[in-house]
Amino acid sequence: MSVGTVHRGEGFVELNAMPAFPASWRGDPAATRRHRLAMTDPGHAFLWLEFDGQATALRPTSSPGEPPRWAGDRISVAVEPGPDTGTMRQQWRVGTGGEVHVVRIRLRGSLDRPALAEITELEPPAATGAVTRFRVDSQTVRIEAAGLGATAEVRAEGTTVRWRLTGDGAMGDVILPAEGAVELTLVVRLATVARATDYHAAPVRGGDALTAAALAYVRGCTALAVDDGERVILTDHRILPLSWTRDAYWQALALLAADEPGDRERVADHLRWLWRRCERPDARWARSHHADGRRKDVAFQADQQLYPLVELADFWRWTGSLPAGVDWSTAVARVWDAFTATVDPRLGLVPSAENAADDPAVAPFIGSSQILLWYAARRVAELADAGALALDARKLCDAAVRTGDAFHRRIAGDPAAGWAYAVDASGRRVDYHDANDLPVALAPVWGFCDATDAGWRRTMELAFSPANPAWAAGRFAGLGSVHTAGAWTLGDVQAWIRARCTADAAGMNAALERLARVAMPDGMLPEAYDTESLAPVRHWFAWPGAALAALRLLDDGGRLDRIGVAPSR
Repeated sequence: MSVGTVHRGEGFVELNAMPAFPASWRGDPAATRRHRLAMTDPGHAFLWLEFDGQATALRPTSSPGEPPRWAGDRISVAVEPGPDTGTMRQQWRVGTGGEVHVVRIRLRGSLDRPALAEITELEPPAATGAVTRFRVDSQTVRIEAAGLGATAEVRAEGTTVRWRLTGDGAMGDVILPAEGAVELTLVVRLATVARATDYHAAPVRGGDALTAAALAYVRGCTALAVDDGERVILTDHRILPLSWTRDAYWQALALLAADEPGDRERVADHLRWLWRRCERPDARWARSHHADGRRKDVAFQADQQLYPLVELADFWRWTGSLPAGVDWSTAVARVWDAFTATVDPRLGLVPSAENAADDPAVAPFIGSSQILLWYAARRVAELADAGALALDARKLCDAAVRTGDAFHRRIAGDPAAGWAYAVDASGRRVDYHDANDLPVALAPVWGFCDATDAGWRRTMELAFSPANPAWAAGRFAGLGSVHTAGAWTLGDVQAWIRARCTADAAGMNAALERLARVAMPDGMLPEAYDTESLAPVRHWFAWPGAALAALRLLDDGGRLDRIGVAPSR
């Protein structure tokens, strides 16, 4: 379907045969979703094989976490990564048996930056002006994007292919043996002005299919090296190959929880990318960043300023050290000072321009952001207290206490009513709970409250009821978000967290069974799904699978307390 890699100047580039995303569609959620669905259409593949003029049905034969394999009538296919992040190898074995007379390879499409079409877009990217050209050079088809600084090639190995250009690409006829099988390897390589980077995909050892798929996806598709010692973690590799610190945090935690060879190094590289590479003239992370660190959508989301602090604290807990190459005391102090300057001096709460779904905040003081601020302050204080950061641990702990007090005064209110989703300065209360708001569900795990807390329990009851505007009704009703219709897999992850906190084994199993049922054949979780048909609403999304993998790996190993702190109240 596609192959993509990081690019300096454009962030990410991709080779595919998708129709262009019209400029007139930007800002239209329905059109954006149509474009995303079209990404799954096999008719938009840039490379496919035909056998006697027909595409052959293939069925997947690999397990989640393994290199992809397929099989068909006398056909087997295996895909393996090449030695760098822009290369893949397709190994085809076709038993002709005198019944297949023509095996043809077809290529078409363009090489360009993806559309990066967002539901709530702030800064649409300008067109690159790139023009794709194909040319044939012996056993290799070369694809160039003039003006982009990117090239691709498709090379045939193991047999002879007679290539020729077509109106929109190239095709090649495979020379078949007189008898037996033909073995063909297609090497697809995408190169950009950024140097080729080493591919370090560790095998997934054991575990369940959802965990295996989540880890394989992070290691192979979203945690991409940008430079020596720096690695971006993307929200997905196709729809939005951009970085949100929130999405990246959960992927980094999944790597630390798995702790297989290379995983700690991936997180260390990501921390350097976050704190060195990202464009932050005001010390604040934007809503999203391109893979090369440039800002994409410049909007202030409070929680996105805090996840990099928690990720740093997680790394220290796992390794007992901080990544080299950053003056962490200075860097953390600058971020903390810039963030706490936004706290409302009268209310003691931090405002946010947008919520975790990238939608404008209906009230600025979002409850989950206050919980995360309390948690981040406590976690950073731990580093300061241990001498890992030259900061005042007492001041950080005092900030956590003030935040907790403000939360209980302004947001918790009457325990019988549950916690407010958000409030404003005049005291207006918004009753709502979103599938994105994991900090609320995790409050007992993090140590913000006890699982017996009446306010938290009532909040969770409302979250999973039709009284919640984010509740998606239907045969398979579930917690969702007003951002996108349907039940969200992050809502099912919250159902698992809630059941885990309340020692509800049946609820934990029910949540896992639902997630397994809506997962793709490769074990990946969609963003959301239809509550009647279970059809996925968005196909590529690393966050829910990574969050589930991280929490289950920690829980199964009896290590869930590794992300908690002792309550201060």
